Amino acid sequence: MKTQALLYYIGAFIFTGLGILTFVQLHKASYQMEAGTFIVITALLYYGMITLYFKGSRKTFLIVNLALAIVVLGGIFFNSFLFGGH
Repeated sequence: MKTQALLYYIGAFIFTGLGILTFVQLHKASYQMEAGTFIVITALLYYGMITLYFKGSRKTFLIVNLALAIVVLGGIFFNSFLFGGH
């Protein structure tokens, strides 16, 4: 089995499990929609990054990965400014 196909299967297993857990554990529809939206966005990013790694250039993959890392770190440190806090 090719590595790319294996990574696709692993991602499908992980994101399907997360989707099932979302609907089992969260009972309010608004929470389910919020969690489901997050799972869909992260799944698209995951499959996009795998595709970019195998079909695109390695340099582009590293640049996109670095940009995502900066956005995530910014989200961690500026969370209270972006979404309010106490």
